[in-house]
Amino acid sequence: MLIGLISDVKSDCVLSLNHDFGRPGPVFIRNGHFLEPDVGGNFTFGRSETVLVACPGDRRRVILNNETSGYDVIEAHCIINSTFRVDRKILEFKNIRCNSQPFFTTEETNKTCARENKLYGVGYKIKNVFYPLYSACFDKNLLHTRYVGQQLSPKSIYMQTGLKRPDFVEGVLFGKIRLSAIYKLKNQKTRLDAILGNNMGDKYLSQNQALTRGHLAARADYTTSAETRATFHYVNTAPQWRRGNAGDWAALEDALRRRVQSYGSKVLVFTGAHGVMTLPDKQGRLKEIYLHTDENNNEQLPVPMYFYKLVYDPKKKTAAAFISINSSFYNKTMIDELEFCDDICAGNRQFSWLKWRSSDGTHSFCCEYNQFVKEIDYLPKLNVQGLFY
Repeated sequence: MLIGLISDVKSDCVLSLNHDFGRPGPVFIRNGHFLEPDVGGNFTFGRSETVLVACPGDRRRVILNNETSGYDVIEAHCIINSTFRVDRKILEFKNIRCNSQPFFTTEETNKTCARENKLYGVGYKIKNVFYPLYSACFDKNLLHTRYVGQQLSPKSIYMQTGLKRPDFVEGVLFGKIRLSAIYKLKNQKTRLDAILGNNMGDKYLSQNQALTRGHLAARADYTTSAETRATFHYVNTAPQWRRGNAGDWAALEDALRRRVQSYGSKVLVFTGAHGVMTLPDKQGRLKEIYLHTDENNNEQLPVPMYFYKLVYDPKKKTAAAFISINSSFYNKTMIDELEFCDDICAGNRQFSWLKWRSSDGTHSFCCEYNQFVKEIDYLPKLNVQGLFY
């Protein structure tokens, strides 16, 4: 009996995220869901267990041992260790690749959000089945994503490393507007000059301090190359000042993944961009900042006043909100006015897992749920009975 058990263990396939996954990496679906690592960060399969390998998109095909197959979707069967059988071929799992990066897309749902906006799924369509990685509540008139919804698990701490950073894509949601051009420093200076007065762009903008495409759902929240790639959609971004993006916001993303890992349960996270930040013009009058106007001179693509993450445990019915003011140009008086709740993180040992990286005037704070939704009242209603910490 013992010999049989040992044999069964040895016949399992165990894959290492950073050694056994080829590039360009396919989409992997297991039992109807994206492939997830185990608690140690590896992927374990029983003998003959299968995983669906997909390279969705026009003219995408699965490559097997450097030979392009005729398939865009195929099953891989575990044999032993990192060896799999695919279409009568026996090969190492890392030799299963795509001939081009898998194509991710948005799919409109039948749900409205944040009053009259549309909710979209972002993910991969495989064999006419759409697999969403996260959802986005998008305002087409403002070219503004109100929030994205995603699930974080204790396994979200694991991400395939050494990947080339992909370009962002607009898809169909932004029409003919090229956001890559809008985010260029030259355009940002042109917009600030138009709003605040001549040469005011140079006062606020430089190579070291400009507006970046701030991720809402972080790429490091996802595991395989195809999953992380799908976070590079403009619907998953909002204009964020570079110092905040690399400071408090990065600290929150990292700390939250570590906290959920130690917490041991899945949570829901709603990440959003709220309000419109202001800057003083030449006369000292505060003006709202938008990065684009349409052909009728309607302002679009607002620079948010706040970035936030609302974390919710649906089992324990606990929640907490983490908010970052999207500016390093405000003095203490303005920051005090903008902090719209009692900061539950300040001096609270329950939140010792979160260390802000505030610098150069940036500021962040935390809210309990009821105070948070008095200011940001358009998220899905949650049954909250306690504090997440």
